[in-house]
Amino acid sequence: MKSGLRILLLLCGFCRAAIASHIAGGNIELVALTKPGQFQLSLNLYIDDASKGPEATINPTITVSVFRQRDHKLMGDYVLKLGRRLGLVYANPACARSRGLETSEIRYSSPVQLDPALFDDPAGYYIVWETCCRNQNVTNVDLPQTRGMIYYLSFPALRQNGQYFRNSSPVFLTPNAEYICVDKPFSLAFRATDADGDQLRYSLVTPYNDNIYKPVGFANSPASPPYRVLPWQSGYSANRAITGNPALQISASGVLTVRPDRIGLYAFTVLCEEFRPDAGGALQKIGEVRRDHQILVVDCSPQVPPKPVVAALGPAGPSPVEFCAGSFALLGTESNPAFNYQWRVNGYNLPGETKQTLRATQPGDYTVLKSFATVCTRDSVSDTFVLTLKPSPLAHINAVDTLLCPQKTVALQANTGPGLQYKWALNGADQPGAASALYTASKAGRYTLKLFSEATGCTALDSINIVNDPLQQAVIRATVPGSALCDGNSLSAVVVQSPGSLTYVWQRDGQFIAATPGIPNALAGTYLLTVRDSACSLASAPALVNPRPHPVLDSIPPVCGTIAAPVPMRGTPTGGTFGGLGVAGNLFNPKLVGPGSYTVTYSVVSSAGCRGDTSRVVNVLNVPTPDLGGSQTIIAGGRVVLQGPSGPGLTYAWEPITGLISPTGAAITIQPEQTTTYRLTVSQNGLCPLSAEVLIEVLPGLFVPTAFTPNGDGQNDTWQLTGVGAFPQCVVRVYNRWGEVVLDSPGYREPWDGRYRGQPVEQGVYQFVIRPAPDQPEKRGTVMILDRDF
Repeated sequence: MKSGLRILLLLCGFCRAAIASHIAGGNIELVALTKPGQFQLSLNLYIDDASKGPEATINPTITVSVFRQRDHKLMGDYVLKLGRRLGLVYANPACARSRGLETSEIRYSSPVQLDPALFDDPAGYYIVWETCCRNQNVTNVDLPQTRGMIYYLSFPALRQNGQYFRNSSPVFLTPNAEYICVDKPFSLAFRATDADGDQLRYSLVTPYNDNIYKPVGFANSPASPPYRVLPWQSGYSANRAITGNPALQISASGVLTVRPDRIGLYAFTVLCEEFRPDAGGALQKIGEVRRDHQILVVDCSPQVPPKPVVAALGPAGPSPVEFCAGSFALLGTESNPAFNYQWRVNGYNLPGETKQTLRATQPGDYTVLKSFATVCTRDSVSDTFVLTLKPSPLAHINAVDTLLCPQKTVALQANTGPGLQYKWALNGADQPGAASALYTASKAGRYTLKLFSEATGCTALDSINIVNDPLQQAVIRATVPGSALCDGNSLSAVVVQSPGSLTYVWQRDGQFIAATPGIPNALAGTYLLTVRDSACSLASAPALVNPRPHPVLDSIPPVCGTIAAPVPMRGTPTGGTFGGLGVAGNLFNPKLVGPGSYTVTYSVVSSAGCRGDTSRVVNVLNVPTPDLGGSQTIIAGGRVVLQGPSGPGLTYAWEPITGLISPTGAAITIQPEQTTTYRLTVSQNGLCPLSAEVLIEVLPGLFVPTAFTPNGDGQNDTWQLTGVGAFPQCVVRVYNRWGEVVLDSPGYREPWDGRYRGQPVEQGVYQFVIRPAPDQPEKRGTVMILDRDF
């Protein structure tokens, strides 16, 4: 079954025979991480550094694409970043140099997230990488410079039977950089490991040819499987990729063996399939990975260096030797500057281990290869020296949690058994008195358990990292920065290093009040906040919300205009601050503001910093000063209008009320019977009264007699007009019965004696018209002149 994910790697923008010929092999890895569907996706390439030219560009990133096996649907694109670059070790450096062999491994890798709900197809998914072109010197491939490469990996559905199906692909170990001597036995460990413990099966298969090559270049576009395979040269096949006796083959444990019969550069592919038992116990294939490789067969000198010998120096003894886990065994061999030495474990070269001694820290089968330092010949290899671990108890720390809460410790429990001794260390420093199986961790850091077995003399190590929970501090503060904790203010929970998902519990005076991040308009009392995340619970220090003072500001009477003196203000408790327009210290000065209504405040701050405020309204009244003018004179029976000032809110009081025809309002009409002084008092609804007076002098009225007797007896001889002296502009006219004017007297300075042009008029009735003054109405009537002798 072909299934998997397909990756396209662009190493160049066009293709010629030389481009990519420096790639000597590679494979893909897909390793599951902690989160479901999260993987570390990697591509390992093996580069022939000696043969690559300037065209061999290695990009800093590659773009990958994911396909579904059933219908080759593109599932998504991903980017892998260029990571490590590692030089591979040749056991015989002299031969490698003489043959121009220099190989390194480069790795592209990035974490990717694949949604299990989308990657649930039973047929699975696949990954490929395609590029051209192969080294033109490859011996066993027909026209290799026109052939490309495909690196392939398949993996199963990530969701099976309603559950997440966790799986990592097989991971090949880094291969030794090797060449093979013709007609000499050769073996090469080509094993893989599997994180899930799946069964691995190895086989040799024909390498894939690319699907994208064109004579003048290539395009990185997917092509549907089945993929083309390389055409072998005559006499070669998947099971005869290197001819010989025996030909190239691979064992069940992943070891390549061959005794080649001809020199050349050979390409081949190792297929590693992974199997897992199903619910019934039957093995089912769940995935595969292919590793491409090429290796050089050369004609080596028949000279062979003497076989080296490996000995255990400490602990000493013949193979096998036991040593304690976490310790090491020191292995040694001879030292001769005429030879090179390369240590191996389980068939793999140990990078940099070319000295006389080896500090082995893991169990395994150890050998040392010996080659001439300056001559390219065959190598010799020592007998295998086996190192095993003593059956000593392993150290194990059991902890319910690795998060350290601020108000809670973490119990670390070591495994127990007879003859075990304990020592605990924090960040490398031994903790005094910490010599029991149980240790209480109260600080964050790396805790190390040293477990000594009296039976084996071995010390086993285990360590655990205890970290502080992100929830480290909870504080109650006023929502507005800088505000004191006072009733009416809002409270907020301030959490240091908050992880984001928190629950809150608020109490006031021991009673639950809310489960929110804050408290609006808090009442006075003692508050306690408890904050919880997924692991820890943290209580704040109690916070006292203080009551605010309740000041009282004495009432302020209305101020009578801007000329009034400043008004002192009084508030309790004392020591507060007065404020508002017109306020200076503790005085309200109406001159600073003018007429109107003004709010003045009184603020008191308690010793806890809580502020209380109260206010009053001060009215500055605008009462105009009345002006009734100068004294006036009227004739009895006459009327006068007196006018006071007008304005909103003014009230008027006139006195006395005698002679008042309209007794209220700004203007009144009076008709006094006698001389009277009138007073007007103006106020704002009775407040701020201002007064003015005016004298109204009442003169007697003009009396006109209706008859007189001008007979010269000294009695009633003239027409006497009583009060006429008050009317200097008076005009008096008298008419006879024919309408003739018999008297026209402006001012009427002399009483009429009944004569007209010096002659007495006849007795009888005469009409008169009197105008006392130009602005007064005329008086009309009749006057009778009686017989002079009567």
